[in-house]
Amino acid sequence: MRLMEKTDKIITSFSIPVRKSDIDVNGHVNNGTYQSYFEEARIKTFQLLKEEGEAILSSDRLVVRQCEIEYKAELKYPEDAVVTTDILHSDPESTEIMQEIFRASDSVLVCKARFVLSLFDDAEEVFYSEENYPYAFYHPISVGWAEMDPEGKVNLETIQYYLDDARIRSSYQCGLDLHSLQARGIGPVVYKADLNYFDTMGFPDDFVVVTVYQKAEKNRLAFRHDVFSKKTKKLILTSVVHGLFMDLKRKRPHQFTEEEMKMIFSVKNKSLFD
Repeated sequence: MRLMEKTDKIITSFSIPVRKSDIDVNGHVNNGTYQSYFEEARIKTFQLLKEEGEAILSSDRLVVRQCEIEYKAELKYPEDAVVTTDILHSDPESTEIMQEIFRASDSVLVCKARFVLSLFDDAEEVFYSEENYPYAFYHPISVGWAEMDPEGKVNLETIQYYLDDARIRSSYQCGLDLHSLQARGIGPVVYKADLNYFDTMGFPDDFVVVTVYQKAEKNRLAFRHDVFSKKTKKLILTSVVHGLFMDLKRKRPHQFTEEEMKMIFSVKNKSLFD
C-alpha cells in the first residue's frame, strides 16, 4: 500500500490478489466481483487517511448511492489487482470517489468506477406499476443469511450477482440459448454499468428484479434492471447495463437477425406482484 501525490491530491494504491474463487464460468473475474476490490480499497483508504490525520467521511451514515463502472480488460487468476482510490470531493453530506483497477503484471487498465456516497434520508420513493413494463422479465430474490455483510445488509458485489443472474436467465426465457451461442463461439460481454441505490437489502426480505431489454447503438443491447421490494413494491435500486454479444473467433460483435431481435423485445412475462 502507498500514498501517491498527484496535482496536490492524495491517491491511495493497494494490491489485491485475485483468488481462484473470483473466477467465473467464462474464465475471468466476474464483473460483480470488482465491487469487492473497490470496497476493500475504499475501506483501507479511509483507515489509512484517518491514521494520517485526514478528515474523510465526517458522517458514518454515508452510503453508496450511485455507481458508474466501465470494464476495459480481463482480469484472471493468478494475478494481482492494483486498485487506486482518488477522493474527488468530501463533506458531511456527500463524497465522490474515483477508483481504477490495473493488472499488476502489465499495468493495463482493467476497470474504472465512480462512486457517490450520500444519505438515504432524502431518497425519492418510487413504486412498481405494471403499466411501466409492457415487456419485461421477472426474477425473485430471497436474501440469504450468508449474503449479508457485517452491517446486516447485502453488499454491492452480491447485488450485482443478483442482476447478472437475472440477465442470464432472461436470455434463456426470450430464446437466446447461451450454451448454443457459446458452442458457436459467441458470448455476452458487459462493458459499462450504471447503478443507483435508493435503499438497502437485507435478510429475510424478498425482492423482485424486473429486467427490460433496450436497444443501443451499433446493434448492441442495454439491460435495465429495476429491483423492488416484494412486500411494499418500493424501488430499491435501478441499473442500466450496456453489453453486446461478441463473436469470439472473429473478434467482432455478433449481428442478430431480425427474427432474433423481435424475439428479444416482444416477450411478455407474468408479473410476480400478482
